[in-house]
Amino acid sequence: MTKLFFVFLVLIFSGHFQVCGSDSSANVNDESILLDFRNMVTNPDDILTYNWTKSTSFCNWIGVTCSPGRQRVMALKLPNMNLEGTISPSIANFSFLVELDISNNSFRGDIPLDLFRSQKLETMSLAYNKFSGDLWKESWNVPELRILNLSRNSLSGSIHSSIGNVSKLERLILYENIIGGSIPSEIGNLSSLRDLDLSRNRFTGSIPPSIFNVSSLRAVNLSNNSLSGAFLLTGEDDFLDIDDIDLSYNQLIGEIPSSLCRFRGLRSLYLSYNNFTGQIPRNIGCLTKLEKFYVTENKIDGNIPPSLGNISSLQFLGYVKNSISGHIPDELGKLFNLQMLGFDYNNLTGEIPPVIFNLSSLVYIAFTDNSLSGRIPATLGLQLPNLEGIYLADNMLEGEIPISITNASRLKELELSYNFFTGSVPYNLGNLRDLLFLNLAGNQLTNEPRNPELGFIDSLVECTMLQFLIVGNNPLKGILPDSVQNLSSSIEMFNIENGQIYGQIPNGIGNMSSMLSLVLNGNNLTGNIPSEIGYLRQLQRLYLSNNKLKGHIPVELCNLVNLGDMILSENNLSGSVPECIGNLSRLQKLMLGYNRLTSSLPFTLWEVKNLLFLNVSQNFIQGDLPLEIGRLETLEGLDLSSNELSGQIPIALGDQKNLRYLSLSINSLEGSIPSSFGNLISLEFLDLSSNGLSGSIPNSMERLLYLREINLSNNNLEGAIPTGGVFANSSPQSYIGNRGLCSMTILEFPRCANTSSPRGSRSKTRILRITIPVRYQWH
Repeated sequence: MTKLFFVFLVLIFSGHFQVCGSDSSANVNDESILLDFRNMVTNPDDILTYNWTKSTSFCNWIGVTCSPGRQRVMALKLPNMNLEGTISPSIANFSFLVELDISNNSFRGDIPLDLFRSQKLETMSLAYNKFSGDLWKESWNVPELRILNLSRNSLSGSIHSSIGNVSKLERLILYENIIGGSIPSEIGNLSSLRDLDLSRNRFTGSIPPSIFNVSSLRAVNLSNNSLSGAFLLTGEDDFLDIDDIDLSYNQLIGEIPSSLCRFRGLRSLYLSYNNFTGQIPRNIGCLTKLEKFYVTENKIDGNIPPSLGNISSLQFLGYVKNSISGHIPDELGKLFNLQMLGFDYNNLTGEIPPVIFNLSSLVYIAFTDNSLSGRIPATLGLQLPNLEGIYLADNMLEGEIPISITNASRLKELELSYNFFTGSVPYNLGNLRDLLFLNLAGNQLTNEPRNPELGFIDSLVECTMLQFLIVGNNPLKGILPDSVQNLSSSIEMFNIENGQIYGQIPNGIGNMSSMLSLVLNGNNLTGNIPSEIGYLRQLQRLYLSNNKLKGHIPVELCNLVNLGDMILSENNLSGSVPECIGNLSRLQKLMLGYNRLTSSLPFTLWEVKNLLFLNVSQNFIQGDLPLEIGRLETLEGLDLSSNELSGQIPIALGDQKNLRYLSLSINSLEGSIPSSFGNLISLEFLDLSSNGLSGSIPNSMERLLYLREINLSNNNLEGAIPTGGVFANSSPQSYIGNRGLCSMTILEFPRCANTSSPRGSRSKTRILRITIPVRYQWH
């Protein structure tokens, strides 16, 4: 008996030690897995190196959570720790792992596929890393998985149909990867799914209707893919509680389904940037909880549904760039929570209902580029305390701009350009202290008749945040006041082109230190170009053409090192082009035509490597064209016509592979047309008329495939006119005034002799020098 009891005790203790030995072995295994993980990871602070050591229990290591009883790893959470490296495959060997979160680090490489066979795993968040590879090479078996977030990686492949077996999945977040293929219909089997985000991937094919039948679903985001087909809904008798649907930036077609009424709790609906057609459903007002509704850039037509006025919760309504027509329904005036109303670029007609301007919640009103008419209410601004932007450009609105608009004291952007507004520019715009953007261009606005200076500029001095001031293409008929020097130092664009303004440009304009664009062309400005403009070191565009400016081009303009466009043509400027022009290394357009400039072009001009267009025509420029002209490798347009240039055309000019427009007409150039002109492969227009050019027309020019217009008239050219390329269809006037030319196809010229170097007969009749009008224009 004693002996049996002893054996029994031995067995018990033996069993006890075996169990403890098993747990101890498992614990050692968990520790080993963690150390494997650590050894493949680096981070700037080496926090794992110093914290994950055998001197302490792994259950106390940072990011590790163990079960209270068995001391097994249940959670590994290391988000936002700047970790780098790859994941050890052994991480899938945790038997009790419930949560894995290593999001927002810099892990790379493949995600171990065995993780998707973890029997206890509930949460996996590997978002915001650099993982790659295909996760769906094999089917998944993660029966407890509830949250899967793999967003912002570079994962590829296509979703396996076995996703439908992850029956407890609540959140499937895969946005911003490169996953492709079709969306499996089996996702519709995920009866617990609440949040589905597959946006910013490469999914193709149609959207499975079964997705929208998941009763637990609250948010669907499939935007920014290449999905096609119709937006189909089935099970029309079922009401679902989806809050958010985002299908924007795809290639969906067909009509927007009227059965959207199934989604009685819908709060946001994004359908923008697709190819939807037809009308907005007439019953859209059934979505009584809708707050955001966007259908921008589709092919929607028809009228605005009056039932929209029933959606009292609506805050954002965007129908931009469609083909919606008809009038704006008065019912929109019932949307008392509306913050943004956007119908830009449609075909709306009629007046804007006055009730729209009584919606005190409005922050933005946008009806740009429609065919709206009528007047803006005289009370505009009185009921709009939250308004920040009004965009009514490119319509047919008329009447005066109400001075009450300044009661909308939060207004930041006012865009009323290209309408038929009349009267004076409101003198009290300075009350809009937050104003950033003002565009009143293209109307019939005038200056205060009793004030020769532009008085509204005095008021705008108070707008200390103003960045864009655009009032050109109005008959303002005033003088730029000295107060321009007190305008906001934040102004980036100052545009009063074609405004019938006169007088001199105030020297104080040089105080606008943030100026990027100064546009005063098409006026009656006189005097010199202020040297103070040279203080505008940020300036990128200077447009002063078509005025009556005189004097020299200030050398201070060479300080504008960011300048891309200098347009000074059609003035009375004299003197030479400044030698320092070569300092403007970013210059792309230099337009000095139709002035009284003299001397030769500075050598430094040919050092401006980014120059695209150069026009110095209709001046008194002298000298030879230098060989260095070939350095302008980016040049697309060159017009040196109507000057006093002499010498020969440099062979290097034929190296301009990007040159599309070339005019050297009405000069005193001599010598032959370089055969290298056959290399001007982009050339579309060529005018060498009215010079003293001699020799033959190079046959190499026949291969200029894009050359459409050519004028070689009034020179001393001789020999046969080529017959290929542009020469096959050009007018005889293109060659008139060259006594030595002959042709086998153009009847107006002597027939060429059948010799290797035909010279043809020479007429004894005097041939008048005729200049062919230039039809190809560039600015």
